Amino acid sequence: MSGFFMRVKDGFQNYFEYMRQKGLTEKTIREHRRFLFGAVSHSLLIDKKIKHLKIADVASVIEAGRTHGEHGPTRAICTLRRYLKFLKESGEKIPFDWREIEVPKVAEKEQDFLTETEFNNFVEKISLHTLYGLRDRTLYEILFSTGARISEILSLNKNGIDLENREVKIKGAKGENEGWLYFSERSLSWLKRYLATRGDECPDLFITYNPQKISRLSSCVARKHLLKYRKEFGFTKQITHHSLRRSFCSLLLDKGATIKEVQHLARHKSPRTTLKFYAKVEIRKAKETHQRIMNEV
Repeated sequence: MSGFFMRVKDGFQNYFEYMRQKGLTEKTIREHRRFLFGAVSHSLLIDKKIKHLKIADVASVIEAGRTHGEHGPTRAICTLRRYLKFLKESGEKIPFDWREIEVPKVAEKEQDFLTETEFNNFVEKISLHTLYGLRDRTLYEILFSTGARISEILSLNKNGIDLENREVKIKGAKGENEGWLYFSERSLSWLKRYLATRGDECPDLFITYNPQKISRLSSCVARKHLLKYRKEFGFTKQITHHSLRRSFCSLLLDKGATIKEVQHLARHKSPRTTLKFYAKVEIRKAKETHQRIMNEV
C-alpha cells in the first residue's frame, strides 16, 4: 500500500526486501525486524497513517525501546530513522525530516582491552597438553595479531590461508567488501603448530573435537571456552573475543600507527570508530607526556 492511506507498518516487508537487495546480512535484517515489530509496534505507531505522524511521536518509541535493554532506545530510534529514510527515498511524503529525530545518547562505558603484557600473561596460562588448549591458544594469537572479528576467523578454511605471504582474504562480517588479514610471524608459527597436529580431513580451520563428528567450531562454544579460562585464571577484566580486537587497535595506535592505517587494518567503515581508540590511547599517555615535558622545564 502506498500514498494517502499508507500506515507505518505497510512498508515493512518492502524495507526488508530492500535491505536484502543492498546486500545486508540476515542478522542485520533480523535486528531491524525485531525493533520495527518490537519497539516501534509497541509504541502504537504501527497502525498510524504516515501522513499523521508527528516528530513528538518519537518519545513513545524511545519509551518502548527501554524494554530492549540499555541500548534499546538508541537502536529503536536508529531503526526508525533508517526506515523513514527508506520511505522518503521510495517517494512517500513524510510530514517531517527524518534527520530531525535526535538519537538518544548512551553513557559510554570503559571498554576493556589487554595490554601486550596482559595478553601474554593470559595465553601463557593455557595448557597445551590437549588439542583444545592448542586450538584455543592459536585462536587467541590470531585474533590479537589480526584484529579480526571472531565470526571472520571461525569462517575460514585451512586451504584459504596464504602461509607464504602471511595473509588471508576474507569477506567482511557486516556485509562489507572483501578485505585482508595479515598474520604476524608469532601468530603464524602457532597456526602452523596447530595445523601440524590435525590428522583429519575436515576443511574448517578451527574445529570441535567431538568423537562422533568433527565440525566447525561455533562462536558459542568458543565463547564458553574463553569464559572458562578467564574464571580459571582469575582474570578480573571482562575478556571477550571482541576485546582482543580492541586490544589490536589500541596496541597499533600506542606503537605509532596512524589513524588511517588502523582504520584499514581493522576494516572500520568510519574513521570515527577508529578515533574512539585513538582518544583513549592519547588520554592514557597524557600523564607520561606531562612528566616528560614539564620535568624538563
